[in-house]
Amino acid sequence: MKKNICLFLSLLPFLTFAQQPISNNVLNVINQIDTNRIKAHVVYLADDKLKGRQPGKEGYQMAVDYIQRQYKEIGLKPAGENGTYLQKVTLRKSRLTKETASFVLTLPNGDTKPLNLGNELFVYPHPEKKSVDFDAQLAFVGTGFDAPSINIEDYKNLDVKGKIVIVLRKVPENVSANVKLHLQYPATLQEYAAKNGAIGVLVCNYTNNTVQFKALANNMSQNGTSVSVLPDGKRASSASVLGGKIQVAGGITVAMLKEIMQAENIVLDEVWKSLENGAYVSKSLKTTLSGHYESNFEDIQSYNVIGKVEGSDPKLKNEFVIHSAHLDHVGVGKPVNGDSIYNGAHDNASGVACALEIARAYANLATKPKRSIVFAMMTAEELGLLGSGYFTAMPTLPKQQIVADINTDMPTILAPLESVAPLGAEHSSLLKVVEEAASIVGLNVEPDPDPTEGRFVRSDQYNFVKAGIPALHIKYGYKKTTIEKNLAQKVKIWREANYHKPSDEVNDTFVWSAGKKYAQVNFLISYLIAQNPERPTWNKGDFFETNIGK
Repeated sequence: MKKNICLFLSLLPFLTFAQQPISNNVLNVINQIDTNRIKAHVVYLADDKLKGRQPGKEGYQMAVDYIQRQYKEIGLKPAGENGTYLQKVTLRKSRLTKETASFVLTLPNGDTKPLNLGNELFVYPHPEKKSVDFDAQLAFVGTGFDAPSINIEDYKNLDVKGKIVIVLRKVPENVSANVKLHLQYPATLQEYAAKNGAIGVLVCNYTNNTVQFKALANNMSQNGTSVSVLPDGKRASSASVLGGKIQVAGGITVAMLKEIMQAENIVLDEVWKSLENGAYVSKSLKTTLSGHYESNFEDIQSYNVIGKVEGSDPKLKNEFVIHSAHLDHVGVGKPVNGDSIYNGAHDNASGVACALEIARAYANLATKPKRSIVFAMMTAEELGLLGSGYFTAMPTLPKQQIVADINTDMPTILAPLESVAPLGAEHSSLLKVVEEAASIVGLNVEPDPDPTEGRFVRSDQYNFVKAGIPALHIKYGYKKTTIEKNLAQKVKIWREANYHKPSDEVNDTFVWSAGKKYAQVNFLISYLIAQNPERPTWNKGDFFETNIGK
């Protein structure tokens, strides 16, 4: 009897806040989530012996092996390739061979002008082809967007098939930060161009000076681009390069664009003013650009680690709710105070640890939810969301049967958890789910406390969004009652001192009880989704409903 009374008292906070019936079994299971296990996962994954979990290195493989052991112990079924927990991901570093590159403009009067790589233009290495030759007419397409839902149709009534488009970098102000950042990715501009038949994109940043341009070009020359590639060698994922129909992508200086426009009897400064006033400025040009460049590839093999808890409904068990978290970090780098191992304890050993204990809670449920729950630990998030991009391009589950993604990335459990900010949930029906789940465990729900950061499109959930799948990322909220003061400032100070630095390691900054509460609310979000016969939906008319995954 005493045991039952204690159990009732421990569950009282959940029962008090519940808005719809949640079984005692579910409440009991989430109450048993163990902070000691969460800590043990973080301690292992952030240990120096894993050397920062860099994809392709021994330390990352140790992390992969650890996750597989945990999946087996928990009792998850394999959901990777060929009856295993693993999905092989090829990661490619592409670099341009500067010495063999050549680019020549032919102006309307027949004059030719060689372009200096690094001073007048830069070009991304191609993600798929080692050698590219092109010769195409140019077209100017304003800001380069084809998004009627936000009243920008820069390709309207313009034939750009087989052409290279020039874009002036300008993002609309009357959209959310999430949409702004999505539009700023080079691959987004290339997608719009490819959809309209163009073979290339050159972006000009009207507000950049020559020094800034050269710094960007030099960085591109030294570091190249990172992509994940499919078994046939085609690009699977990258925020920088699209590949496929796009044969050349890069940027040109303001001075170079002014010279091109002057040869076409167009004044660039006047075009910019018109663009700022919302005018349609796109037009075909007579100038052509020809060129040759070569790319060299360095491929490594890495892995996503995927397991599942099978649902209980005969039909709905063939639909999937995904918990994703990135397993990688940045490896070994420049020493700081004598330490060169970037352990990534908060980023993202803590998110992986919480996801593992969510999985254990599901395994302990006497009656499983109706839909299946999938746990996907992704590689190469730090290289540009490449592992999740590979998964959504080459899913080990039927893509059309994936109903939602809940991403756990860097919970930043630095203080008792009182409030959550569900990044991106406002774009879909998931917001109501979060509000219900949070109420069950006594948490406040608040909007993104750092909306200008656009964080909804900066972690692995973004690739699910691009695949048309409603997704969210639960972050710490800053609202509080009496427990913690100035949490926003505390997080800011912590990030400046520790984010992507060797000091992100296991220490007394962790509040492990907050990890438990974080796991509980994420569990309840997926559970409510899995139990609801209706799939989550994008909000009607929302940008991500009308422009993504089509």
